[in-house]
Amino acid sequence: MTQKKSSNIYLLQLPSADSDLYSCAWRCRQEEQDIEQVRFSGEHIEEEDFSGLNFDTVIFENCTLIRCRFKGADFKTALFKNCQLPGCSFTGSWFNSTEFDNCQLVGTDFSQCSISSTFFTDCAMAMANFTETKLEQCTIATCDLTEAFFANCKLKKLQMDKNQCIGTEFFKTKLKDVDFTTCILEGIRVSSENGELKGAKVNFFQAAELAKMLGIVIKE
Repeated sequence: MTQKKSSNIYLLQLPSADSDLYSCAWRCRQEEQDIEQVRFSGEHIEEEDFSGLNFDTVIFENCTLIRCRFKGADFKTALFKNCQLPGCSFTGSWFNSTEFDNCQLVGTDFSQCSISSTFFTDCAMAMANFTETKLEQCTIATCDLTEAFFANCKLKKLQMDKNQCIGTEFFKTKLKDVDFTTCILEGIRVSSENGELKGAKVNFFQAAELAKMLGIVIKE
């Protein structure tokens, strides 16, 4: 069962930003201030650089940000709702109490991030990259993780609920205590030793699928 959301960001009545995201980011850089307590709605921006910015208590709603760069950015109590973020790079960023709700994150780069108390719900995340990322007390629910990358990740209290994990890579990521029983689990990729799977929770049918990776033939 999906964990109840931990933040009250949906209840916040944040004012709309007094300018577009690009202008707001430029001004905050000049004044060395955080971007905080604002709502961005309906933005359409392509290939802009927002790296190193701090976002505190912000909402992005119905925004389309294509191949934008947020490298080394900080997000605290942030909500991305109904947003399109294909090909964006959040490499090396920090997320705390952030929510991605019904977002398109195909090919989005979350590598080398620190992500805590964060929810991904109803998101398209095929080929998303979480390589070398730390995920702590996070929930990923009803998301498409087809061919997503979770290589060399550090997982702590990660909840997986009703996700599609087809061809998903977990190379060198310990999956102990991760419960996949409600997920579609097909053709996942791990190391040749299969040590990543030790302690993972799967159902009978998933166990049969994983047995094929070990060269085990199950006779009916």
